[in-house]
Formats: sequence, structure tokens, C-alpha cells
Amino acid sequence: MLFNSYEFILFLPLALAAHFLAARWSISAAVATTTISSLIFYAWWKPPFVVLPIASIVLNYWLASRILASPIAERRPLVLAGVAANVLVLAYFKYFDFILSIFEQRSASVPDVPLALSFTTFVQIAFLVELARHPEKVAPAKYAMFVAFFPHLIAGPIVRWSELGPQLDDRGRYRINWDNVALGLTIFLLGLAKKILLADQLSPHVSLVFDAAAAGQPIGAAAAWGASIAYSLQLFFDFSAYSDMAVGLGLLFNLRLPVNFAAPLRSTSIIDLWRRWHISLSRFLRDFIYVPLGGGKKGGLRQCANLFVTMLIGGLWHGANWTFIAWGAFHGALLTLNHIWRLLRGPVRPTMIGRSVGWLLTFAAFAVGMTMFRAANIETAGSLLQAMAGFGPGASDVNFNPAPDFWFLRQGYVSEEFVRTWFGAHWSISATLLTAAALAVMLLVPDTMELTNYRENEPHSDWRRSYGLTWTPSAAWCAGAVVLFAVLFARLNQFTEFLYYQF
Repeated sequence: MLFNSYEFILFLPLALAAHFLAARWSISAAVATTTISSLIFYAWWKPPFVVLPIASIVLNYWLASRILASPIAERRPLVLAGVAANVLVLAYFKYFDFILSIFEQRSASVPDVPLALSFTTFVQIAFLVELARHPEKVAPAKYAMFVAFFPHLIAGPIVRWSELGPQLDDRGRYRINWDNVALGLTIFLLGLAKKILLADQLSPHVSLVFDAAAAGQPIGAAAAWGASIAYSLQLFFDFSAYSDMAVGLGLLFNLRLPVNFAAPLRSTSIIDLWRRWHISLSRFLRDFIYVPLGGGKKGGLRQCANLFVTMLIGGLWHGANWTFIAWGAFHGALLTLNHIWRLLRGPVRPTMIGRSVGWLLTFAAFAVGMTMFRAANIETAGSLLQAMAGFGPGASDVNFNPAPDFWFLRQGYVSEEFVRTWFGAHWSISATLLTAAALAVMLLVPDTMELTNYRENEPHSDWRRSYGLTWTPSAAWCAGAVVLFAVLFARLNQFTEFLYYQF
């Protein structure tokens, strides 16, 4: 079941009503009811697969109980066994055929990964490690809801028990809070608008170029750069939309989920970008891979190696494809270069020109990385990167289809030769204008968390800007939300899956 579907619009009020009606009986009843609702939400995709998250929750809770009951000296082997077991399950479903294809020297098939496996694996690994460090008795029903809670179940954020667990014990959160309902619905609608009005509009233009490149068709430089920039924006609006909607849904249940995106594409360095992009994943990689490897405490060379390995693992986590490994290695190299640059440069006061150049270089590098991330295979990524570097065919040499720009041609605003030379068959003036508009929205319009001033103790709040426009629970904002919902509801029949769906 997708957040942007008619089925979910029907499911949500039923799940909320069941939660708060059960809460009148007891907190345990509310927790159990919402866990069942979450499993129904999960099973909507493929009912037989719901056995996997149930089994995972039961086995991880059993192991957590063993850890708590063991002497301190014996906890580490149990935690390592739990981490290994979770990773092996993920590897079997997501990477088994990929590993096999390497030895058999063939192309790997696309794995049918159970929903939410990548996210629930990291959630439960973090839980076991944190439990060993800070022992705490956890009720089985609350642990089940913590893992299965449907707002964050499918695509995060990757929630820690220390963030959500104490909230589940707060009796005050089991009564309807109309302020949270108003704020939650607003955040949900703004996230849905990102998905439908921005990400989904960019999708066909991106697919046209990447599909053509995968089919071996020549791609011009304008098309390659245009599609890579458009995909960078599409992925941001799509994934941050899901994260926004998860936060909004959490508020309806009086639960505050962590901020997962902090306007990352405004960053002026790749280090800053990774502090603000998919924050919950960045925290996990830092706390459970980078720091255990030694972090930055064993010299600059070791720090660079640790960064590179961490990002390589982060890339592989995204999928069983050489493109994701290349993407992770690319970002590992970028982070290393950024750290070296800061050491050589020393402390300086940033200027407007410096920030502008920093943003341009960061965004361009990010778009280059997204070319690898989106490409069907490493050969496709290579051909697109060649085109971006100017070594591909000239746009005038690519077959020309004037249909996307027919209006501009008919009005006489541009000539056919201009369109042929600069855009070719796979990119258009319309796609360029849409991408430019999305870029302007990203840069100039307040992000959802800025507009609503939502905070969940995020460590990096310096990204917020003051736009003189802040959401308040008023009649005007309510009317605007109703109009926005009407527009979005009318377009739900055109929905597409989230890019991190079945991940």
C-alpha cells in the first residue's frame, strides 16, 4: 500500500480510529492494534511476505531478551551473532544472485526483495547494539510496534529505540491531540505535493534519457546533463516527500519521528550534504561502521580509508548492482577530497562567491553521482558520463524528434536547428524548463520542515532559513490545505511508486 493511493486514504482514518479507540481500554491494546494495522499495511503488497517481518521481530526480540539476561562479558558475541543473522537475511534476498552472477560471469537478475527489508534490518541491528550498551527491559508489544509502525516501515527514516521507545511509554500520547493532527496533516499534504507535483512530473523526462542510453542509443551532452540534474531533483523530492509524509503520519499518532532531510541540495560542500541527506542512514553508517573502524582518531590516511569503506558499504546497501558500488566509491572519494581540501585551506570566513562556487561544485558532483545511481548498469553509466564530459555524440548527430518542442517551434520562438543542435531526440525545451522550475523550488521555496518549523532535536538546525512564512493552525492555512488536497486527490489515479519502495 502506497501513501499516494486511494487505498491508503481509506486505510489511514480506520487505523487512527482503531488506535485511539483501543487506547481507551489500555496502552497495550493501542500498541497491539496499531501493530496489527501496520502488518495489514505491509501485507497489502504481497500477503505471504508478511511472515518475514513477523519472524524477524520475534527472533530479534528473543535475541534481545538473551542479551539482557546474559552477563556483560557474554553480550558482545550475542550482539555479533544478531548482527550477522540480520545481515545474512538481507544478503540472501538482496545480494545472493548478484554474488552468484560474479562467479558465473553473467548479468544478475533484479531481486524480488521483500518490502522494507533494508530499513528494518538496520532498525533492528541498531536496536541490538544500543540494548547491549544501555540495557533496558522492553515490552514485546512495544518492540513490535517500534519496528512495524507503518509510517516509517517501508522507506524510513531509520528510527532508533532511544528516539521512539520513550514516546511509546508516554500515556499522554494516547489521546487525540488536535494540534498534532493539524500539523501532521499539513506535513503529510506538503510531502504528497512534492511527490505528485514535482517528482512524478520529472520522472518521464528522466526515464526517456536513461532508457535510451540503456538501449544503446547515442545521447548528447545536453540530454545527459539534463537527465542527471532532473533525476537528482526527482530523487530528492520523491524520497524527502516520503520522509515528510512519515513525519506527518507519526504526528497523527502523537509520535515525533526524526527529520530525514534538511534541505541537502542547498549544501555548499559534500560533507555538509551528507549531514543533511538521508540523515538517519548517515547516522547509522557513522555510528555502526565509520566509528567502529576508527573514525578520524587514527590519522588522516586512516580516516580517508574509513570514509571510503563506509561509503562503499552505503552504496552496496542501496542495491545489488555495480552502479551502486561505483556510486558509493565516488562519494567516498568526494568526501576524502573534501576533508583534504579543508585541511589544506584551513579556517576561512566564507564569502558569497565562495558559497556560490561551493554549491555549484557540490550540486554538479552530486548529479554526476546520480548518473551512476540511476543507470541500469555500469555500461550505461559509462556512456552517459562520457556524454556529460563532452565525449559522446553531438546533439546534432542524434536522431531528432521535434514533438516535445512542437509548441516552441510552431510559435517561432526557436528554430528546428536550434532544438536539434542543443537538445536532440531525448531531451527537450519543455524538460529543461520543468527541471529549472524544480531547481528553483528546491533553492527558493521553504522546505516542509522549514515551513512548518517541525523539530525533532535534529543536530543540524543551521540549514533552516527564515522566509517570513511559517505555518500556523489558522483558517487561511486550513483553506489552502483543503484546496491542495482536492488537487492531489484528483491526481492519485496517476500515482507512481516511490523510488525507495520495495527496498
